[in-house]
Amino acid sequence: MSTRDKIIDAAMTIVRDAGVGKLTLDKAATVAGISKGGVLYHFRSKDDLIRGMVQRLTDQCDQINQSYYAQEPEGPYRWARTLVRACFDPNGPANDPVGGALLAAVTLNPLLMEPIHAMYAKWRERLSSDSPDIVRAGLVCTAMDGLYFQRLMGIHRGDQGDARRLMEFALTLLSPSNPGAAP
Repeated sequence: MSTRDKIIDAAMTIVRDAGVGKLTLDKAATVAGISKGGVLYHFRSKDDLIRGMVQRLTDQCDQINQSYYAQEPEGPYRWARTLVRACFDPNGPANDPVGGALLAAVTLNPLLMEPIHAMYAKWRERLSSDSPDIVRAGLVCTAMDGLYFQRLMGIHRGDQGDARRLMEFALTLLSPSNPGAAP
């Protein structure tokens, strides 16, 4: 594991245990077991460290998406179906308390959203590549974003059965056999 990864892991542990307000470069150095100079070599400021954590979470989301994409049958809405399935992944970053804490941090400094904006641009491009009706795909994916952000904020609606039914309904909306779906 690289030193940079050790620092991000340490920072995520601090945020999980004490919240983003308690994150400092000194504390990250202590938890990572390296000098503050070692942290400063990789991250010039707390904002840089938070940006690194945001990048880690977006990379994790993309890895989950890639995994589901590989399993998803070819055809229309493959990327949209992938995003629906990934949204309901119980091991996804939306279920990590770090995400909610980072959401608060990026609200205070919108520049920290850069990794998220870059990843969303890739996801929009992918979605457009195989969606015959981009409005339908966009609507379903926007709903998935809503669910994702609800989880980040600790808002849980319904039980596992409700979640399963919601996922199945979203996938039905993306089915070519759905009479309302574009060919």
